[in-house]
Amino acid sequence: MFQVSRRVDYAVRIMIELGMQPSGTFMSARRVSARTAVPKAFLHKITADLVRTNLITTQTGPTGGLALQKECCDINMLHIVEAIEGPVCLNICLLRPNECNRDRICPGHDVWGRLQLMVINELQNTNLADLVAEAHHLKKNPRPIDAELPYLYPACNVVLHDTAVQENA
Repeated sequence: MFQVSRRVDYAVRIMIELGMQPSGTFMSARRVSARTAVPKAFLHKITADLVRTNLITTQTGPTGGLALQKECCDINMLHIVEAIEGPVCLNICLLRPNECNRDRICPGHDVWGRLQLMVINELQNTNLADLVAEAHHLKKNPRPIDAELPYLYPACNVVLHDTAVQENA
């Protein structure tokens, strides 16, 4: 199953929370943990990766904590994902040309490649400023409990029919 790791999910939460603060404002790790529901043990490991990749900065002392190192509009989701997981690669055959001896004859190779490009493009085209704006909106106007979310899998409103049963009916 393709799935975003918990570390990436937590990193996105942390980045959105820091992005919601005025520019240059430091938040304590304790406050970030409480507001994002990211356990402190995870928080420290994830923030180390975000610091290493120059997405956030830290400051010690009573007014210290965590802060974005760049403006929200200069950080996209791909930056965050790659800070935590490294390069996006849906299949090992896409990592290095000719790594797999079936590259030139495998029709699956092209599917994985197209899918990878779609994922990378979506991540690049979604910046932290967009997510922060949506977070502000959702705080004021949460989604209804029964809201239809068309991207859920499997889609709740999709009914699968057995063609043999339909033909015999």
